[in-house]
Amino acid sequence: MRSYVFVVVAVLFLYPSTTAAFTINYSAFRKMIAPQLSTNTMSSSTVSDFFVGRNIVETVLNGSSVGTTSIKDVVYDYFSSGSVETGCTVFVQGSDNTPTYTATDPSIGTINSTGNTTYVSAGTTYFNAKIGRRTRAVPCTFSRTSNMVSYTFDTVVSSSTIQEMKTEVDTRLSGESPSSTTYNLYSAVNDSTQTYTRNPDLYAADVDFTCIPVWSAAAASAQTMGVLVAPDIMIQANHSHPSGTMYFVGNDNVTVSRSITSGTNIAGTDIYVAKLNSAVPAGITPCKVLSATAFTNKISTTAVSYFQPPVIFTNQNRTLKIGKISYGTNTPFSQTINIVKDSVNYNDWYSQPCCGDSGSPAFVLINGEAVVLGVWHTAFSVPNLSGYISQINSAIATLGSSYTLSTVDLSSFHTFNP
Repeated sequence: MRSYVFVVVAVLFLYPSTTAAFTINYSAFRKMIAPQLSTNTMSSSTVSDFFVGRNIVETVLNGSSVGTTSIKDVVYDYFSSGSVETGCTVFVQGSDNTPTYTATDPSIGTINSTGNTTYVSAGTTYFNAKIGRRTRAVPCTFSRTSNMVSYTFDTVVSSSTIQEMKTEVDTRLSGESPSSTTYNLYSAVNDSTQTYTRNPDLYAADVDFTCIPVWSAAAASAQTMGVLVAPDIMIQANHSHPSGTMYFVGNDNVTVSRSITSGTNIAGTDIYVAKLNSAVPAGITPCKVLSATAFTNKISTTAVSYFQPPVIFTNQNRTLKIGKISYGTNTPFSQTINIVKDSVNYNDWYSQPCCGDSGSPAFVLINGEAVVLGVWHTAFSVPNLSGYISQINSAIATLGSSYTLSTVDLSSFHTFNP
């Protein structure tokens, strides 16, 4: 009698579901074949597959604070004759592997295996983080004062825009715990019939998020959709921008559809401006952006570096997560905003953007409004739309729309000289 061995070959197909899953755990296999946005490229640059950032560290060597003083929107502890050492710590996000740290100029500063640095002399050096064959670098400036007027960071001006960003998020999170109940945008989803119910228990349920599309017919999913910034204009990621019919949901749970008919890229960026076939009706509210001067006289880069305000963002899973603005190699802030996990304040509210999240928007909350900073183009950054307002408005006009971007009113917040 002959014996036969049958080999069964299983073929795995990855496809978008026709019904939304509120919690998606990406398998190691999927991460392997679809690494987070790392295959996407922008003009003249390759997207990093991990992020290296720095936190500023100030150590009072001697002296006592005699009060505080304000510069721009930052409040400093004031030392009339103190000695202060300034340096940094370096960290990596986006990789489960342990990085190897090195200093490009050890005569200025050195770094240990955990990313803590040591002052050697005054100056600026880059610290490298190497994982596998990839190396990323971040600058750190070391300085020391000696028995002279010195300052250390205390907080930000209470009436500042950047304080408003944090207060708006912290107030809404008071008493809340991260779960599908508190961060899902919708409590009921049916992508087959395009019917959706907004989640009344969302931690920011009082904020109007109707600018976020719920479904893309072209992508047959909630992936890479973008955000509505004018009644007939969307901003998407240039490297992945679905056309076709987009669906939006009003606060009354009525679904509205519009089709993308044309679009154009803002040269040198990952910003894609898309034109809808007609304006959305009342009840679907485009999101505002920060003004072109927001990072000139309302939000200082110093305050951002120290305070690292919270940012809320969405993704293909239609959840509203929280990260923070952080310093990285992509500067200035007026062009690119880095958004990473805040392991201190919002640790459990964060999930790293993954394959298919390109184009999903990131916001700050100001005056109870969701103000869009940009849309994901890497796992850790968005192009800062406020730095490209004139270019975007020109593109909107070229596409045949009569609208322009709307900017949020910051007049009630602290203003400083550039």
